[in-house]
Formats: sequence, structure tokens, C-alpha cells
Amino acid sequence: MFIRKLSEVSAFVAVDFPDVAGKGNIRLAKKILQGGAKDLARSFSYSLACLELQETGISAGISSLPEDRKEAIEGFVAEVSGWEIDYTFQVGKGVSKGEMSGLEDTSNEETLFFGAVLAAMTAFPEAKTAVTDLEDSTLLEAELKKVNVDLVVSESPFTTEADLFFVGKAMRVLSYEMVPNIQAKVIVPTTRLAVSTRGLAHCVAKEIIVLPDFITAAGDLMGDNVNSLMGSLINEILNHPEGPVLGACYKAESYLSTWCPELPFGRPI
Repeated sequence: MFIRKLSEVSAFVAVDFPDVAGKGNIRLAKKILQGGAKDLARSFSYSLACLELQETGISAGISSLPEDRKEAIEGFVAEVSGWEIDYTFQVGKGVSKGEMSGLEDTSNEETLFFGAVLAAMTAFPEAKTAVTDLEDSTLLEAELKKVNVDLVVSESPFTTEADLFFVGKAMRVLSYEMVPNIQAKVIVPTTRLAVSTRGLAHCVAKEIIVLPDFITAAGDLMGDNVNSLMGSLINEILNHPEGPVLGACYKAESYLSTWCPELPFGRPI
């Protein structure tokens, strides 16, 4: 993992592996911290490895005041477009679709939620109800209706009884303190790193199934193949003796070991 800083803009790209093409996201705010970007880059690396793509995860940050954002984004695009490596970015917080020009990934949120619901139904085909902490659940609800699952509207999703809990309001929003009150049977992240490390451990102890976010939130990376890939990946890791998340980590690391001189230190959990 290394940080490549830009020379003309207050920005950087966290890169997990050198000398290969990369996919990831980009965020803009008054101050973007490198630590969170490194975590996101690792998450993307594990997604790509599960898809058996010899590419690196990346995550970019632009630090800019609101009045300077347009110039900052244009400067980022101009400089990174001249790099010798092919990087593409999904737009994240502070960046709008269309602003990244030729660097922008063409994925869409509809595919992300289609993939997340497909992952959930593969893990728990009998599911009839779901709950979410997302502020805007329009796309999620549309996909749930297609599989006859009712979205329970609740201001307290962490304590609401439901078969499925789609969690994704923020990174590490599901912490260990919340686990004792969770009533759902399966946790389905729609955002990378939505479940904290201790939150995952406490869910496992309570026998709540947690699906790996670097698979459930990677439907947009799968594109037209999401229908076949998502179900296949979830079926492969669902009954792993150490749980789906570690099972997915082992799968990713098995592929990474075929082309990386050494495995990266630290898993995206």
C-alpha cells in the first residue's frame, strides 16, 4: 500500500499494489484522511481478487473548499489522466456523476442494489422482510419488491425485527454496541466497511450471518455478469466453517497469492 500525492492539487490516491491497473472510488471534502482511503483501497482489492481480476484497489481523496471544488476536480482529472497506469474511479461523497470525465467508472447504483439483494436472497431464500439504515431506500425497495420482500420502514433499524438488514449509512456504522439489539438474521452491507471488526465478531458470537461487504457492495464492479457472479460467490463462501466474511477473505487471498509477491498486511474487516 502506498500513497501517490498529486503535485498540482491537494489530493492523493491510495494504491494497494503497484504496476497494475486499478479500480476504486474518489471522495471530496474539506479534508480527506489517508487512513480511510487506505481501508477502502484494500476493500476494492479484495473485491477484484474475488472476481479474479489482476488489478489493484485504489481510493482517491481531494481536499477542497466548496467554492474551489470544480477547479480541484478538473486539476485531479488532468493530472491523473497523464499517469502511466489506467485507474478508474466510482464517484463518492462530494463528487457528482460526470465530473471525472474519462477516469470515471460507468457503473451505477441500480446494479449495486440489484447485487446486494441477490446476495441476500442467495443467503436466505426464505426472507420475507427487510430493514435498512439508508436515508434514501428507493433503489433498494425497488429491488426488494421484485423478489417479494417487504421493506419495513423504521426509525430504529438496528432494533427492528426483520429477516434481512441492509446496512450502509456510513463506514463502520454497525459497531459492537449495537449487536445485542439486532433482530435481523442476515446482515447485508451496501457500503464498504459498514461493519466494524468488533461488530463482526459480536455478530458471529450471536449467530447472525454477516455477508462480506467487498462482495455484497461489488455488484457495480461485476457489471453485466452480476446475476451469475454474485450468486456463485455467495454460495461458495456462505457455509465456510469460519463464516462467510473470512471465507471470502481466504478466496481473495488465494487469487492474490497467484500474482502478488506477498499478501498484503491487513484484511478489509
